[in-house]
Amino acid sequence: MQTETVKFLLWDDLAIFLLLAALLGIVLGLLLIFKPRVAEQLNHAASRWISTRHVNRWLERSISLERWFYHYHRTIGVIIVGGASYILIYFSMLFDKAEALRHLGGKVPVQVLAGLLDALVLSALVGGTVGLIAGLFLWLRPSMLRGIEEETNQWVSSRRATKVLDIPHDQMDRFIAQHAQQTGWLLLLGSIYLFAAMFRWLV
Repeated sequence: MQTETVKFLLWDDLAIFLLLAALLGIVLGLLLIFKPRVAEQLNHAASRWISTRHVNRWLERSISLERWFYHYHRTIGVIIVGGASYILIYFSMLFDKAEALRHLGGKVPVQVLAGLLDALVLSALVGGTVGLIAGLFLWLRPSMLRGIEEETNQWVSSRRATKVLDIPHDQMDRFIAQHAQQTGWLLLLGSIYLFAAMFRWLV
């Protein structure tokens, strides 16, 4: 019963929103038909172009931490080794799968939850092993990681991808400006139909 009431209220809210949109469409349609110059001025004020080029400049800056990272390689290596060792010890010796199933069981089937826990344990053990090896290299022989770090730490510029987004597309505005009255009649008729349909729904 409560679900049906919520659905009814949501449909009413949608109908009110569409009713207001229809009223706005009627006003815009009348402006396009009788005052196209005013509609063009309103569109020009609302369609102000904001370039994202200055934001992209901040995204294109490369921040290098390698010098600081290798300067404190012993401390960072010890921290990584300690964290990786804890993960390996916990998930190989201390993790109680049955207790976790008892606490997490309920809405999720036990077979699915057991599979997810097995995947979690396997991922933790693999990640802990990789972290332990990398931490030991960083702690004792950081020079052996430089080749891998230089190979993987390649800068990929996003300028080409964001350049497409930084181009204004005003084809629709120009089309409406050239066919203002025809567009206004279509918008007016569609808005009147939508207004009548939503009004009947609410009444």
